Formats: sequence, structure tokens, C-alpha cells
Amino acid sequence: MSEEVSFSRDYFVEMDVRSEEAYDLAKEWFDEVVFTKKLILESSPDWGKLKEELRELRERYRKIALLIITKKPSLIREVKNRNPRALIYVQGGDMRVNRFALEAGVDALISPWLGRKDPGFDHVLAKIAAKRGVAIGFSLSPLLTASPYERVHILRFMTKTWQLVDKYSVPRFITGSAETRWEVRGPRDLMSLGINIGMDIPKARASLNFHPRRILKKFEV
Repeated sequence: MSEEVSFSRDYFVEMDVRSEEAYDLAKEWFDEVVFTKKLILESSPDWGKLKEELRELRERYRKIALLIITKKPSLIREVKNRNPRALIYVQGGDMRVNRFALEAGVDALISPWLGRKDPGFDHVLAKIAAKRGVAIGFSLSPLLTASPYERVHILRFMTKTWQLVDKYSVPRFITGSAETRWEVRGPRDLMSLGINIGMDIPKARASLNFHPRRILKKFEV
């Protein structure tokens, strides 16, 4: 059965919202929503405090993710090895971090091109992502605050990344990565982003349905 028809066509998942107000609005538009806690790391976190925060977030939102933002790749594996009972995302941008996140087998690498002058994703990384089952997150958020000039470059990097993701059958999802309710976008807007970077309609839909739902099966284990 193909990825486009494996799940109900009118079922949509938002994989990355980063505040309570964004979550509450997204729940009105999506069938499932993942709440993401940002974890900015320069050294090891306070594991006791983090464990308690995650417990409270699970009680409130059930499906949660940790977004690791760091320049130190070793911290990614340290968090992953702690098995925090949350999806593990890594904020892309630094090439060493991009590669290490894929090799470590995190759940998703978000916007590997962020802040770069290139996509931050090539054939080598695409093969690693496919082998390790790491999703690439195509985030709308950076486009909302970019200048027209920056927006053109971001869309070009996203298009090149999508071509590799498609070629090597890398898991993926499209997300708003909203931090406020004003940044939340519905399924149609996110599908439009996918179409603008080269996805056809079925593959854009699968990026809000099939692939996210496969990732969320982790919570059923």
C-alpha cells in the first residue's frame, strides 16, 4: 500500500508547536499535535529537573518532543541515551551537528539549512538519514520573519533538500514550528509550503499524515 493512501486522507498531524497558546490553537486545526520543549544546551542539563518537567508536559500534552539546540554534538547522544520518553528533534544549521544528529538516529532534524548559505544537507547526509530513519522537518517558521531576499534563499535550500529527501525516501514532515498563536498555520498552508518546494499534492499530504503518524507510533510502544 502506498504512503499516500495508507492512512485517512483527512487526518493531519502538527509535529512541532512550542508554546501552550500555539498548541491550543493547533489542536483546533489538527487531529494530533506534538508539544515541543526547546532545550538549549552548552553542557549537560540538570537531569532531575528535566525529568520532572517532561513528566508534567506528558501529563498535559501526552505527545511531546525535545528540540535540542546545541553546538556540541556529543550532547545529542547524551540526551538520546537518557531515553527521555519524548521524541528527540535537533535544530539544524551547524554541519557537524546535522551529521551527528543523523548518525545518532534522533527522530528528526529540523531545518538543516537554518542560518546557512547552503542547504546543510547533501547526498551523503540523505543516505544516512534514510538508513537511520531520521525525518527531516521542513519548518515554515523561519520564512515568517525572513526578508524577501532571505526567503528566496531559504526556499531554494528547502527545494534542494526536498529533492534529496524524495530521491532517497527519507522520512519527513512539514511543520509550522509555531512559538506563538500568531505563527500557527493550518494544514492547507503547510501543504502549500510543500507544493512550493516541489512536492506534488499526495506527497505534501503524506508529509502531514503518513510520515508523522509513523513517527508517532513510538508513543504506542
